[in-house]
Amino acid sequence: MSRDRRRRTFAIAAAAVGAALLLAAGGMVAVTSATEQSPKGAPSPQTERATAVIERGDLSLTATLDGSIGFGAAEPVSVKAKGTITWLPAPGSDLGRGATALRVDDRPVPVLIGKTALYRPLTSWGMTGADVSMVAENLMELGYLRRADSKDARTNGAFRTAVRAWQTSLGLERTGDIAPTDVVVLTADSRVAKVTARLGDAATGTPFTASTTTRIVEAAVPAGDAGLVGAGAAAEIELPDGRVLKGTIRDVGTAGEGAQSQVRATVEIADQKAVADLDAGAVVVRVVTKTVTDVLIAPVPALIALAEGGYALQDESGRLHAVTIGLIADGRVEVAGDGITADMTVVTAR
Repeated sequence: MSRDRRRRTFAIAAAAVGAALLLAAGGMVAVTSATEQSPKGAPSPQTERATAVIERGDLSLTATLDGSIGFGAAEPVSVKAKGTITWLPAPGSDLGRGATALRVDDRPVPVLIGKTALYRPLTSWGMTGADVSMVAENLMELGYLRRADSKDARTNGAFRTAVRAWQTSLGLERTGDIAPTDVVVLTADSRVAKVTARLGDAATGTPFTASTTTRIVEAAVPAGDAGLVGAGAAAEIELPDGRVLKGTIRDVGTAGEGAQSQVRATVEIADQKAVADLDAGAVVVRVVTKTVTDVLIAPVPALIALAEGGYALQDESGRLHAVTIGLIADGRVEVAGDGITADMTVVTAR
C-alpha cells in the first residue's frame, strides 16, 4: 500500500472514532445532511473489520438524577392551646385524624384533618361556613356524625351531640362546643419530624415540625436536563439494595438562590410498602425525556465524519452512505438515508 493511501485510510478511521466519542459525550445533536460519497479511499474489504447490524425500533433518551429518599420537607405545626405542655409526641410518631398531638394541662389536644383552619369558637346554634364543614367532615370520618354532604353542615343538635360524644371518648368535658384552642388542624396525615418544645413550656406556638407520612425522593436535576424533566413523567427509582421501583415526577422547581440555585425534582413512590423500612438513603432516579419510535438505529461508533460536513455509514463493500442523524442515547443513534435499511451490516470502530 502506498504512503498516500495509508494516510487516507488513517484519516477516515480517525474521523470515525472522533465522531463516535464526540456524539457519545454530547447527547442530542441537530439533524445534519450529507451527500452519498464515493468508496474512493475506503479501507480494503479484505482488511479485518468490526461490523454491526442496523436495527429498527424505538430509542429513548434517559436523564439520570441523584436523589435521596425520605419524608420531604418538614413544616412547623401551629398549636393555639393555652396552658402548659405536659406530654409531647416522639419524632416519627404519626399524626392522623383523631390522634393526640400533645397534652396541655394534662388534657389531650387532638388532630383534625382539613384544608381550612378552625378560626372561631363553634359555640352557637345554626353556624355555617368552611370551618364548620371541616369539623363535620372529621366527625363523620371518626364515626360520630351521620355521613352527609359536609358543605351543608351547621351547628345543629346532631352536630353538637357528635361533638359531645367525641369529647367523652377523649376524656374531655362534654360541652358540645369546639374552639381553635381545642384542636390542631393539619392538611393531611402527618409524621412528627422534630420536637423543639420541652415539657413545661407554654403550649401556644410551634412545639414540633411534621412532614408527610409517605416517603418520597428528592433529586437534583442536571443543568442539561432541566428543561426535559417535567411533572407527570414516569420514573424508575433504583434503591441502595439494587431494587428498582416505579415512580412519578410530582413537581420540578428551583431551590436556593444565585450561584447556589439548583433544579430539583420531587418523585412520588408508587409502592410505599417496598420502602417501609427506609427512612433515608441515596437513590438513583431515571427519567425518559424523549423517545422516537419505529426508526433505524446504528451504533454511534459506526458513524464516519465527512470532511465536507455531515456523517456517513460504510457498508461491507466499503461504500459510504450519507445519513442524517437524530436522537442519540446509550451509544446508539437514529439514522436515515438512501440505501440505509434494517438488517444492513455496517463497519464500526472497534
